Amino acid sequence: MTHRPYPSPDRALHQLARHDDETPPYTEPRPLSPLERQLFEGAAAMVKAAQPGLTAVAANLLAAFQPRPAGSEETTG
Repeated sequence: MTHRPYPSPDRALHQLARHDDETPPYTEPRPLSPLERQLFEGAAAMVKAAQPGLTAVAANLLAAFQPRPAGSEETTG
């Protein structure tokens, strides 16, 4: 089967318009309800309050897996 181009540019544009992308146009997000706003603000406050403790835990965990220098009694040779 061979390719048959459209007989006119208007017909081609019409066909393209019919089979255009089905993605809906971007719309602005709806505003948050008071309950949603309160939940997000509470979650943000909890994360901010927990951050120093989590940073200390992460530092301790990283330090636990760092190689230690061997003392003279631990060397073999």
